[in-house]
Amino acid sequence: MDAQEKGHGGTAARYKTPRWVQVWFLRRSRDNWKKKYMALKAEAKRLQNRVNDVSKSRERWRALAESPAQAGGGDGGGGPPGAALKKGGAGGAGGGAPRRGGG
Repeated sequence: MDAQEKGHGGTAARYKTPRWVQVWFLRRSRDNWKKKYMALKAEAKRLQNRVNDVSKSRERWRALAESPAQAGGGDGGGGPPGAALKKGGAGGAGGGAPRRGGG
């Protein structure tokens, strides 16, 4: 007598649930698990790409701010390049883009 084939009463263990129900349930469970973790994987990849982009941008700005050419400072400020071209800067009277139309 093999203990794995026999139940407590000495007869072979029989499952009452039909096999097609078990297959359906397990397949649904597997598919939901895959959907959940594929979504999490996509979100993790999106966040990792964002971190990489921010890190690269920060390094670029840091290198630009610490460069020797920036130390001489032709625009008179320690801000980011192009700041002098903004409205009210040293770019010209009135600042901003030229207006269209007669006036």
